[in-house]
Amino acid sequence: MAVRPLWLLSFVAVACCTALSCARDDDAMAWVGDQRLEFEGFQEYLVEVSGEAWQGVGARVSSRLLDQYIDRKVVLEAAGARGVQGVVDERTLSPRDLRRLMVELCGEAPEPDPLTIENEVSKRMEAELPAQAHVRQILVDTLDDAVAARERLAGGTEFVEVSREVSRAPNAHDGGELGFFYQGSLPPEIDRVVFSLAPGAISEPVQGTSGYHVFQVLEVVEPGPPMRSEVEASVRAELGEQATRTHTRGCIAELALEVGVRVNASRLWFPYEGRYMEGRSDA
Repeated sequence: MAVRPLWLLSFVAVACCTALSCARDDDAMAWVGDQRLEFEGFQEYLVEVSGEAWQGVGARVSSRLLDQYIDRKVVLEAAGARGVQGVVDERTLSPRDLRRLMVELCGEAPEPDPLTIENEVSKRMEAELPAQAHVRQILVDTLDDAVAARERLAGGTEFVEVSREVSRAPNAHDGGELGFFYQGSLPPEIDRVVFSLAPGAISEPVQGTSGYHVFQVLEVVEPGPPMRSEVEASVRAELGEQATRTHTRGCIAELALEVGVRVNASRLWFPYEGRYMEGRSDA
């Protein structure tokens, strides 16, 4: 019997171990740095976030949630590698914790450019807003109930009192308060009635999809330009949110390159189309 050289036996043993290791790696869902991500962890995350069985979540939503799942891993991996203080356990990682870690790693999002804010405010001030009505309602099941409620209101009973006693609207205890509506934003049959009323007036019963309504208009705001202070506050908030989203995407992309991310898309049960696909520039 021929004796095989010792070096050949060693080579074969190493080759076999390497092959087995590769086979085990091929079973992984993804890697973030040296961390191997298993299917079970992501499937639990899918159920937790979507509220559905993971098998029933569509490919587009699954791709987006896989990106979010990996993003969390990336931030924690980078924070640990950089020695950031106060790194929490992933199982208790809240959105607030995640934002704090990202500020530590990438800094605060930049403030919106003042000139951009001014240009957007000026553009929006050119538009004229439609009329607005401040409305409250009583909602009942039958026309007879609506007529009886209106008769009580016409007789001087307070709207809040009638609402609390007979209305089945969710806000009945608060007097049926609905807030302000722009003309044209309500269902047509209701919009016509509401915007025909003067402040303080009470409508005739109106049939809707949920029953019969009795409306009262508390205030009417005539059409006209918006208030500059409200427009500026809205623009600042919107541009601030956009700047934060852009900063967050850039931060995640930078950290992902730093720690290294690889998704084993061929092993997933859905066609993955997320940011971490190999060759995508926005990963």
